[in-house]
Amino acid sequence: MPELKYTPTPPVTLPCAICRDLLPLVQDGVASPESEAAVRAHLQTCEACREFWPEAGENSTPAPLPDDEKVVRQLRQRINGWLVVFVGAGLALGLACSRSNVASGLLFVLLFPLVSGVTYWWGGRSWRLVPPLAAVLWAGFNLVGTRGYFVPEPAGTVAWVAWAVVGAVVAAVLCLVGTLAAALLKYAFGGEK
Repeated sequence: MPELKYTPTPPVTLPCAICRDLLPLVQDGVASPESEAAVRAHLQTCEACREFWPEAGENSTPAPLPDDEKVVRQLRQRINGWLVVFVGAGLALGLACSRSNVASGLLFVLLFPLVSGVTYWWGGRSWRLVPPLAAVLWAGFNLVGTRGYFVPEPAGTVAWVAWAVVGAVVAAVLCLVGTLAAALLKYAFGGEK
């Protein structure tokens, strides 16, 4: 019995609308070989469609595929940029809420863990910067804002600094609680990973 050989069939003639729909796939290099051959055959005979991709010719090669590592790196940089904005705004809002009434104080208790948890979820290892940053911001915010509440004697100064340090520790612990909650949620939703 003779061996069967594959003989390529000539590309099907495409209507202009279908060629224009397939053209971006061919340009990106993700179209099937048959679709690419049909589009290239159509472009050789149709001047109107060739205007959409003038450099396509008989010997043209498809556009190179995008570099996956570069795309992922750019996406990571964009996420990190928005994460920095989120952390800054969240911690600033938490500090501002700490100065108001009881309901806003509750908001402060929720904001610091939320900011740290979201940073853990999306930012990878950058979550490690949030608790110390929150502690430093809290201490600075309180040292500047509460000096008038303490007596100017040495005992008052010690109480003033101690109040800022205790608050900074509380802020850092709240951030760590948020990180722990995010880690547990990520583990729960991650399945066996």
